[in-house]
Amino acid sequence: MTSTTCFVTVGSTRFDALTNQILSDTTLVDLKKLGVATVIIQIGAGEFEKNRFEEVFGSSCDRDSGSTTFAGLRIEFYRYKPSIAGDLSKAKFVIGHAGAGTILECLRLKVPLVVVVNELLMDNHQVELASKMADLDHVLYCVPSDLSQTILDPRLFTLQPFSAPDMVKVARHIDGLMGVAN
Repeated sequence: MTSTTCFVTVGSTRFDALTNQILSDTTLVDLKKLGVATVIIQIGAGEFEKNRFEEVFGSSCDRDSGSTTFAGLRIEFYRYKPSIAGDLSKAKFVIGHAGAGTILECLRLKVPLVVVVNELLMDNHQVELASKMADLDHVLYCVPSDLSQTILDPRLFTLQPFSAPDMVKVARHIDGLMGVAN
């Protein structure tokens, strides 16, 4: 059975532009076009926009975790879990921040990934990582305002798998750099 879950993660930080974009009418409609039935959002330290939160989840919902059915989608959210590995592995695809850990874990699991770059970060090394992974056709990347059009990009489900490096070659290279004889 093909998964119909989209998992969204912001890591341990705050990325309200992403979490609020997920709840936009446009993005919810586009997720349904992709066959998504459930959206699970890990919001970290962030907050949803108050009025939209109440519209989607209702006024009685806890701000730390909750679930609802809205616009024909099951939508769940939480702040943190000890591990998000289960959410990553059961997802049809992942929408995530540009953290190296998130990117590498999705590549390892061979789960299609849309990397969303946080434009508000200064000295944003995340753009460099996301751009390089996209250049190699391992991920798609965008900024929050371009998320809807990016998730509809037909390349999302034909991205190139990431091949793990040959660790023997890596070890030899490090030995060479350190002056250790073979």
